[in-house]
Amino acid sequence: MRWLLTKLRFIFCGLYYWMRGWPCLAGLLIVTGITVAAVAGTAYFVPEKLRDVALSIEGKASLVAKLLPATLPQPSKIEQAYWLPQNWSAQQRYWFHHTSQGTATIPVPYQWFMALERPELSVFYTSLTDDEYLRRLGFIPSPSSKGFTGNAPKYGYQDDTPKADAAQLGWVPNPTDNPNGLPVGFAILKAGVDPTTGEPYEDQIGLTCAACHTGHLEYKNVSIRFDGGPSMVNLGEVERVVGLSIGYTLLFPWRFEHFASKLEEIKGQSVDREKLKEGLKLALEKIKNQKAQTDGLLAAQGVVDLDEGFGRLDALNRIGNQVFYTNFLDQKTGKLPDPLLKGNFVRNDAPVSFPPIWDTPYFLWAQYDASVLSELVRNAGETLGVAAKINMTAAAPDRPLFGSSIHLSDVARFEELLRGTDPFSATNPGDKKFNGLIAPRWRDAQEKFRGDPAWAIDQKLVEKGRDLYRAHCFECHRGPVNDPEFDKKWPEDSFWKPENPDRTAKNEKNWVEIGGRHYFNVVQLPVTEIGTDRQQSRVLTERRVHLPESLGVKPVDDLNKAWGCGLLPDEADPLFVLALMDVVGKTIDQWNVANGTPDKIKQQMWGPRKNCQNQRAYVGARANINGKDKDVLSLEPRYRARPLDGVWATAPYLHNGSVPTLRDMLLPQRERPTSFCVGSRQFDPVNVGLVTKAHADEACAAGLTNFDVSLLGNSNRGHSFQGKEIDVTKLPPGVIGPELNEDERRSLVEYLKTL
Repeated sequence: MRWLLTKLRFIFCGLYYWMRGWPCLAGLLIVTGITVAAVAGTAYFVPEKLRDVALSIEGKASLVAKLLPATLPQPSKIEQAYWLPQNWSAQQRYWFHHTSQGTATIPVPYQWFMALERPELSVFYTSLTDDEYLRRLGFIPSPSSKGFTGNAPKYGYQDDTPKADAAQLGWVPNPTDNPNGLPVGFAILKAGVDPTTGEPYEDQIGLTCAACHTGHLEYKNVSIRFDGGPSMVNLGEVERVVGLSIGYTLLFPWRFEHFASKLEEIKGQSVDREKLKEGLKLALEKIKNQKAQTDGLLAAQGVVDLDEGFGRLDALNRIGNQVFYTNFLDQKTGKLPDPLLKGNFVRNDAPVSFPPIWDTPYFLWAQYDASVLSELVRNAGETLGVAAKINMTAAAPDRPLFGSSIHLSDVARFEELLRGTDPFSATNPGDKKFNGLIAPRWRDAQEKFRGDPAWAIDQKLVEKGRDLYRAHCFECHRGPVNDPEFDKKWPEDSFWKPENPDRTAKNEKNWVEIGGRHYFNVVQLPVTEIGTDRQQSRVLTERRVHLPESLGVKPVDDLNKAWGCGLLPDEADPLFVLALMDVVGKTIDQWNVANGTPDKIKQQMWGPRKNCQNQRAYVGARANINGKDKDVLSLEPRYRARPLDGVWATAPYLHNGSVPTLRDMLLPQRERPTSFCVGSRQFDPVNVGLVTKAHADEACAAGLTNFDVSLLGNSNRGHSFQGKEIDVTKLPPGVIGPELNEDERRSLVEYLKTL
């Protein structure tokens, strides 16, 4: 062990001096260290396994450790895979997985990405895009588009996948280009012209919404996969892996030769190695400079990013940083046109689970905090957040402001595929149902594990659980989407009733009609009342951004003029949410101008909803400012509740993923697990959720994220059943019902499985 630590220190010193700017010495030291170790019988070092050693030697602030990827979980053994039926054909599903939104999320060209190696110091070529390696980052393997017809059992596509579902939407997806079989959520952005610089770019690789909203569970070496569910990817580590891979390629001569040779194989022609090396250096320098800048900004603020880990992302803050900081950087110098724009960059401090997106097109308000009304703005905003190219610096001939690489027509198609047809358009009122992407059903997964008692459903418990649901869950989550027995027993409380008696008294409806389309009026609760972690709610009610005059964006004026939003004047820098709504709206408008979109198609893509704020969260008030009473904007953060169909497949629970199982959700908040491991998709069908630790202080398996509920953004409080009070009007904040006994918990969990 002492010999190994000595060699590790030798290697780490080389890495340290490389980072300090001595690449030649670093290369010599590391090559020498590797050679000595090889003579001793070690074929190669895997830095991801050495990072913990580096931390123990140098301390947690070690500069060296930053040059080593975090340990990744070992890939689980998968013997069979199945996509659950959700009303999509195999071709529709594949199209959703791999059609580009117009993003360039990975900061290198597509062919480079295919030629890069994993950040391991191996003497042999180790592909970065190998299925098993990307699985360790949380991605779901997917077949090549070459010859794909919908039947690929290795990847879960079976002969029984429905073939004719596309007819109900009136269109059949175009063939999708994924020739190298990249995982679900990866898509090729074809070569084009950068809207900011006017320079041509090669094919790029970007992430689609499927990367974060496609779920899978593993049980007894079987992978159960489903669309629209929360993924378990670690996107923060993906960013580090790509940067380190480029760095290692430049540092070690044999790796560069591997890279160049692989690129020649991909291109089918020789490459200029000197030019290629310069291109890699420029790419790495850009990554390093931006990282150094953002680290400096956070250091000046006295904060650090929170660890998002597997299955979570601070998506809203990341979108804000991309749109209102990164997009303003000069692409050649990396400088900002206005020093005040530095204040637009904030840390990631509100990570949340990737929400399930089935049914979402019919929710009146989207996002956990019910902040977005327009579906096109929501989806186009997500596209900007995962690095669609956009000009937000200066207009020039053929390069207007807000010109972008977004594939808006496909973004609109995604929503259409998810939505299906309006359920209220059914001829027979009793036939109302969602017919776009539907929630995965327990019974379809259960079919893969016939005879396993852990997956069996106890109908007596289901019946009791149905009554408990009506007593304790209905108030917020409303009637279940697909339970005829519930509707028969409580017809006035059906999910599909336009009005419910308890809501009518509050002058509300279950369903709201806008422009001939029906939307489900999701219940909204003040954050103080539901009592769950408040970090995410702060992003869209507290964050503000500075906008340069040259951008010509005045959110309050623009949104009032275009949509009649009724926003009050605001003399400070605009709220981030309003600025984002305005910028995304202008980006959509510019795309329509550039593509000559007919008015009818514009209206179809926009849908009937306005690009306006939620007036329950953004309300008017009176305040005395400099001795004068004025109308001002008052903010009341809210979270919204969603229907619970498919809830069994969406662990971990609460919006920030702080509760590992459904059973734990029904415990008093003081009894919930204080730590658990995230990153594995091993499924517990009894408690319904993640497999948890036997003891809180038990270490997680190598590479998994330890979720500690004591950390900022990780609270598992709120939404609690505790105490003896049964009158919900008398319950304290954070408590939504009386304490349940174990039999009641089992019954309610059993019922939730059936939804």
